Amino acid sequence: MKQLYTSFLLAAALILTGCGTDDSPKGDSESPSAPLNLTSTAATDTSIELTWQSATDNVGVTGYNLYQDGVMTQGNLNATSISINGLIADTPYAFHVTALDAAGNESVASNTVTVNTALEPLEFLQNLSDMGVFAGTLSDLEPATGVQLYELNSTLFTDYASKQRLVRLPEGNSMQFNNSDLLPDFPDNTLIAKTFYYNIDDRDLSLGKQIIETRILLKIAGAWEANDYVWNNAQTEATLQINGGLVPMSYIDSEGTTQNVDYLIPSQTDCRTCHNNNGSAFPIGMKLRSMNFVPSYTGMNQIDYFKSIGILNGLVNSGDISVLPDWTDDLTYDIFERGRAYIDINCAHCHQPGGEVSNFNLDFRYETPFEETAIYANRGEIEARTQSTLPTYRMPQLGRTIVHDEAVTMLLEYLQAIED
Repeated sequence: MKQLYTSFLLAAALILTGCGTDDSPKGDSESPSAPLNLTSTAATDTSIELTWQSATDNVGVTGYNLYQDGVMTQGNLNATSISINGLIADTPYAFHVTALDAAGNESVASNTVTVNTALEPLEFLQNLSDMGVFAGTLSDLEPATGVQLYELNSTLFTDYASKQRLVRLPEGNSMQFNNSDLLPDFPDNTLIAKTFYYNIDDRDLSLGKQIIETRILLKIAGAWEANDYVWNNAQTEATLQINGGLVPMSYIDSEGTTQNVDYLIPSQTDCRTCHNNNGSAFPIGMKLRSMNFVPSYTGMNQIDYFKSIGILNGLVNSGDISVLPDWTDDLTYDIFERGRAYIDINCAHCHQPGGEVSNFNLDFRYETPFEETAIYANRGEIEARTQSTLPTYRMPQLGRTIVHDEAVTMLLEYLQAIED
C-alpha cells in the first residue's frame, strides 16, 4: 500500500510540473525550428513557386504558415512547396514561412525571399494604335512616352523611302553592353519599330507624308519576332498584315521631279528571311557601331546620349566602340571603307555564316577580313546584281524594286579600286 501511495504522489507531482511520460502536446511550449532555405524556383508574370526545407519539433511539425509582404496569406500548409497565383506582372513580392506544431506553437520566420514577377509578355495586336508606339494623332509619328528615337550612320536602301526608327525598352530596363560593337543585349519586352514613308514633296516637308508601313520587332521570352503594320489610305490606322504586296507611290524629289515607285511591302516570310541567322531572328540596324555618331535629334554622341538617359549600361564611353563608316561621306572615309560599309548594311544580314543565303560562300560583314569575304571573286556578280531590277536576280532581292543610283556609282568605283 505504501508503494502504491508513493507512486500516486510521484504521478501527481509530474502532472503539476507539466512533465510526464505521455507524448501528448498538452502543455508543450517548445516552438518548432524555423524552416530553412526558402527559395523561389520559378516566376511568371502572374505566379511564383516557393520551396523550403522541413522544420523540426520535439513532438512534430503539423504545418506551415505563408507570409506575403508581412501578412499571413495561407495557414497550416501541409507541404514544403507552394504555387502562388493571381499576382501582378513586374512587381516585387517578399515571402517568408513559419512552422506550426500540434500545440499551436509557431516558429520564428524562415529567411525572407524577394521575388519579382516577370513582365507580361508583349504580343502583336491587330491595330498599330494599340501597340503603344505613338502618342496623339497616329500620323504625326510622335513617339509615345518611353519610346526613344534612334538613327543609323549608314542605312539600308529601300527605294528612297524615308524611315523613322524607334526603340522601347521595358520600364526600368536597359540595353546591356556585352563587350561587342555589334548588337547589345536587349531585355525581354523590347520593341523596335521602323516606319517607312515618302514626303509628298521633299522640297516642302510641311505638305506632309505618305506613310506606308511600320515594321515591328518584339523580344518575347528571349526570342525576336517580326511583323508588319500597313497604313490605310486615310493615314488614320495601320493594321497587322502578313502577306505583303506592292503599293504604287508617287512623290516629288528634292530636284522637283515626280518619282513613281511600286513600293514592295514584305510578307512575314520576307521579314524572317532577312532577320534570320541559324534559324533565330535578330535586329539588323541597332548595332552599337552603327549608332556611334552625333544624330540629328541631339547635339551629342548617340551612344553617350543613351548612357545619359539610362537605356544603355555597361559601357564606359562611346570611344570604346568602333564606327561603321557612313558610305556617303567621301571626305572622312576612303572608297574601301565606304564600299564595305554599304555592302555590310545592305547585304551582310543574308550573306554571312548562318545567314539565309549560303551559296557563293560570301561573308559581307564589315568586320570580316577582306580576303575572307569573297567580294573580289564575285565582283562581277555584285556589279551586275546591284544594277538589276529583276526580282530573282537583283541584289538585294528584298526591300528594293529600283536601282540605288548613287550607291551603284560608289560601288563601281569600289569594285574597280579592289582590282587595282
